[in-house]
Amino acid sequence: MQGNEAYDLSLFAPHEKKTELRVAEPPKKENGLRNRLAWLKWTVLAVVLVALVCNLLYAQVESTELSAQMHRKEDELTELQSEYTYLSNEMEMKTNLAAVQQYATATLKMVKMDPSQVTYVTSNEENRVERPDTGLARLAVEVSQTLASFMEYLTP
Repeated sequence: MQGNEAYDLSLFAPHEKKTELRVAEPPKKENGLRNRLAWLKWTVLAVVLVALVCNLLYAQVESTELSAQMHRKEDELTELQSEYTYLSNEMEMKTNLAAVQQYATATLKMVKMDPSQVTYVTSNEENRVERPDTGLARLAVEVSQTLASFMEYLTP
């Protein structure tokens, strides 16, 4: 059946008034211990976060300072090594044997030692010094020692 609004009498019947449904608001909590604890939790969390951030920044600053100090010390070490190399080369040049001999002969007027100027000193058990003989006496001592050694070799 097709509805014809002109003959629909239900439109004129008294309607029950539908009540509007509303969501009830939760009852307000008193500002009691629970609210204070929640506020305290958030405050402690904020303080801990701020402390962590400050600690991170301080560690970064310390790391940067130590890195800069390390680079300065490395530069100083490089400079000191360069100075050590320079001074070592300078000392080697000054203590070169040819340079020393040339300085001794030219500036100090020294001459090379003659083998005849050499004196050997031998020490025995006692505290006395013996100077070997020179010339004929020395030759005689050497010949007699050689003969004595040869005679010991021949004797059984």
